[in-house]
Amino acid sequence: MSLQVNVKDLLSHLYYNRGVVDLLFGVRDQITVNELLNREDITEDQYRKLVSLEILYEYENVVSLNDAVVAMFEDFMEIGEVTPGFINDYINELKRYIRFYQEAREMRFLRNIKKYLKRINSTLTREIIKLQKNVDDTYKNESNYRIKLQKLEDYREKRDTIIDFIKKTEEVVEETRNLFALTNDIELFGIVSALKLSLIENLDFLIEIQTDITDYINKIQFQLDVYKKAQRLKEVKEHGALYFRTNFREVIGSINTLRHNGHKTPRTKISVDFLFTDDGHVLCKRIAEKYKITRLMVRRMADKLPDNFKDKIVDQQIKLDTEKLVDRFLNQTKLNLFEYLMDHKFPKALGNVSFEDRLSLFVEIAMEYQNALDFKYRLAYHDYEDAEKNKKRLGYTIILPLKKEEKKKVKSKD
Repeated sequence: MSLQVNVKDLLSHLYYNRGVVDLLFGVRDQITVNELLNREDITEDQYRKLVSLEILYEYENVVSLNDAVVAMFEDFMEIGEVTPGFINDYINELKRYIRFYQEAREMRFLRNIKKYLKRINSTLTREIIKLQKNVDDTYKNESNYRIKLQKLEDYREKRDTIIDFIKKTEEVVEETRNLFALTNDIELFGIVSALKLSLIENLDFLIEIQTDITDYINKIQFQLDVYKKAQRLKEVKEHGALYFRTNFREVIGSINTLRHNGHKTPRTKISVDFLFTDDGHVLCKRIAEKYKITRLMVRRMADKLPDNFKDKIVDQQIKLDTEKLVDRFLNQTKLNLFEYLMDHKFPKALGNVSFEDRLSLFVEIAMEYQNALDFKYRLAYHDYEDAEKNKKRLGYTIILPLKKEEKKKVKSKD
């Protein structure tokens, strides 16, 4: 550094400007000087101080952290670029101290054997974590297709290198198994057992990483092929060959596409008529429960109408002119059919017309005079009390008189 600074001062500057350090560590090579100085947690004097201490670097108006600071954070957090070469160095050191221990059988060599066994275990795990993170980051964040493919191929080679180091470690441990057993060292036995278990788990992780790399490469290759075809199509269009030498216009004009406003259509196509049946209602109810759609969950399945439901009011129908009642309903516009029947004052000769009788009449009129009625296919609700004074709610379809214009259309169709 250009200025003399001790550890205490360095930590003080890093902590005081922790917001800037966090930003530059997460977003590298993209922050300009103006963007950094527009932040509220740093002034121009503080920025110049950090540059003079070489904690920050400025090149072509782009600010970055010192590589030593970045490496320190990456090593501590076990992230950064994959460097499997350290594992090979640890394996060579492990072999060297095993030879020393075979010659001298001294405790100082056994301590070094334990140390490098632990380092191999921790380094393998760290490198695999870094490899998985870099593979995912490369696929998600690298914009250049060719560079993305090259990086993934490099990570595949590093993955194979780590597998070779795992096999070498297994061979070393297997070859010196008898030597480790003769030491009668409980700590060494625990370290070797943990290493063997970790090697098996790491191999499983590397198989998953290989699957991800292969899947990513296939997706990128497909995207690259689509991009090349789009570029070729663009060149053909610019030369005019697309319109004047092919039947492109006729093919495009014959396609009738539908827009769904971003909503995915269901895999299984269901007819609208089926949804109005009882089985369709059961299906709608399941969907409503799954997606918490309360307006579809209010309706309940109607009980089956008795076979003799018309016979219950046969005596009343003898005296009641249903056609005249329907004509009166069609000549008014204030009430729907259900409300009209509930409020209608029947002749005294019919006696007391109960709620059930009015409901049966509502069903009969809806069935027999459907061509003269306007079905809105939405529900309204009627609260009532049954014979046992229990409060209940009934849902019914809103039916209105058919308008005159619509009547003319219906007659013209007929």
